[in-house]
Amino acid sequence: MDPSELMKAFARGTNLLLDHGIKLTQWGDQVHRYWGYPAVICVYDLVVDDLHLVEAVNLLQNSDIGFKLVDPPFSARAQGPLEAKGYHFVHKADQKRFPTRLHLIPGSLVHLSNHHGDLVRSPFDPAREFYIPKLPEHCISLIRCMEDYPEDAADRSPAQHSLYILIAAAIYKETNVGGKIYVPEEETESEEEFKVRQKRAVQEIQAWELSEDDEPYRPKMIRFLQHNSIS
Repeated sequence: MDPSELMKAFARGTNLLLDHGIKLTQWGDQVHRYWGYPAVICVYDLVVDDLHLVEAVNLLQNSDIGFKLVDPPFSARAQGPLEAKGYHFVHKADQKRFPTRLHLIPGSLVHLSNHHGDLVRSPFDPAREFYIPKLPEHCISLIRCMEDYPEDAADRSPAQHSLYILIAAAIYKETNVGGKIYVPEEETESEEEFKVRQKRAVQEIQAWELSEDDEPYRPKMIRFLQHNSIS
């Protein structure tokens, strides 16, 4: 299936949900790309509030626009609940060995809702809008995701990796961020330069306006930034 035709098919599917009042919040690689990380998107992760998730699934399943519900592939199951749970759709005309997926995620799984986001253009139809998580709320949602699983559990990996990316791309505002996610900054610049940038990053987090429920996560976010640990 031609990539442009696939995007049109995804536009029809997501517009159907929007037309029924179902709000969509981007998650995963779309958010990383928004903040400047050079992500190649193979899965479009969309968060749907739990109360509307079943309706969204039924709309896509029962429409005549070509989407079918599939089991999560092994690559998703190996990443744990954050990648495997929810509902995975592919378009029937996408005959690639690894087709592009539309992944509907319950908001409770990732601790996000559209209340945590700003409206931006849909990746499929510039005339429509999806939500993109606000940076503070999204970072805290990822820490909450990590806390859902035991320390050192592999199930934490997607949230932890995403948090590394957001810290590098959106907080440290790295250039060439794609090459620096797992490279300690002290290996690519002087220790003094790194500490100056880290201090600025901490100051940015300290200036975040947070809700009363999210406020306890501010120090955890700072600890993760400084030590890659939330404990």
